[in-house]
Amino acid sequence: MKKEKIDPKVYNEFILGLSLTSIKLLCSESKVEKNFNLPAKIKTTESKNFKNLEGGFFTVTHKYELQGTEEGKKKAGFHIKTIYELNYQSKHKMTKKIFEVFSEISLPLHTWPYFRQFVQEMTLRMALPPLTLNLLKYE
Repeated sequence: MKKEKIDPKVYNEFILGLSLTSIKLLCSESKVEKNFNLPAKIKTTESKNFKNLEGGFFTVTHKYELQGTEEGKKKAGFHIKTIYELNYQSKHKMTKKIFEVFSEISLPLHTWPYFRQFVQEMTLRMALPPLTLNLLKYE
């Protein structure tokens, strides 16, 4: 399915009228198997959605999952999951078309630093070397 392009002026106008009112960690989960050993292959996945609310507000749920799989194994030896809820006030209603762009460009700028810090802290607490996730890069 081909994504529809959004007019950059429309998107910029949306961003200029946007304020982040809160961000909170709704859920976190981390687990390491007792006999897990490094090195490991790291895989990160995410999912996100939004809901428009009354009065120019909308909420976004952003879920990250990270798995570390030991070399030669199929099952992940450790995993970390977080779910963040972000609340925004906007002069313009969030639409599916705007969210396609927002969720790929702007949303990660709001949540990725929280997830990076969480992963680094949890891997350290799991008696693993603290894992520092890379910066976000857009091509």
